[in-house]
Amino acid sequence: MKDFTQLIEFAKNKAPKRCVVVCADDEKVLEGIRMAQELQLIIPALVGNREKILESAKRVNFTTENIEIHNTKNESEAIIESLSIVKEQGDFLMKGMLSTSAFLKGVLNKEGGLRTGKILSHIAVLEIPKYHKLIFMSDGGMNPRLDLKTRVNIITNAIKILQALGIKQPHIGLVAASEAINPDMPETTDAVKIVGMNKRGEIENAIIEGPFGFDVAISKKAAEQKHIKSEIAGDVDFILMPNIATANIWAKGLIYFAQAKAAGMVAGAARPVIMLSRADEPETKVNSIALGVAIS
Repeated sequence: MKDFTQLIEFAKNKAPKRCVVVCADDEKVLEGIRMAQELQLIIPALVGNREKILESAKRVNFTTENIEIHNTKNESEAIIESLSIVKEQGDFLMKGMLSTSAFLKGVLNKEGGLRTGKILSHIAVLEIPKYHKLIFMSDGGMNPRLDLKTRVNIITNAIKILQALGIKQPHIGLVAASEAINPDMPETTDAVKIVGMNKRGEIENAIIEGPFGFDVAISKKAAEQKHIKSEIAGDVDFILMPNIATANIWAKGLIYFAQAKAAGMVAGAARPVIMLSRADEPETKVNSIALGVAIS
């Protein structure tokens, strides 16, 4: 998939999806919802303090006459109500004006949440001016410690999403500081095991290679200069970063320094979950909503 324009067109080919927004009194979120509704991507359900939602909507010229609004007394009630709606009648969930910790506590709740028994992972999607297609990356927001099992779960979450977007056999690069296998760098030793699992058919529907330096993952020329034989160098769809800090800093660096466009979501739950930073612009919200629609 080349860019977000193509992703949005892909999503527009589907029937509008019901997007449930928790604590929807967030101007940037509502602006993104308005833009997505104008594109006929979604049917929104806004949950939270009705008065605050209406005030925020007015400030971003969002007409709420025919919009479904569920009035709740507080944040906890809004989370419970949103989860109930999305499980029974919704297609995906979106975080509004509440803390990430409170939001995730609700999503991960064993009784009323969206847990499936799988490890949840955060996927960032980036449109980078000098790369020829959208690039997907984990995990910059969910899993602070990565062991072999967690890495495998993150990869399987990503494969499911990429296939839903029409990428039948995604190219997955396992990135480290270098290609050398180093016992003190578990991302390199785990990469060898994961590549072996892929070759044995234990992880299907993808071509997985690594460990790669980041340059090799995104540049065929770099791979050739390093004399590395690879089917996917310079053409990766998904990058598994070595840790949460690297992934988070890399994504934000590209957004702020390289003018990358972005989207983000949490994978592995019973419904797609859109969880973005409060600093993210409405365009990022729309891109993320389109992603939620596309995979619902």
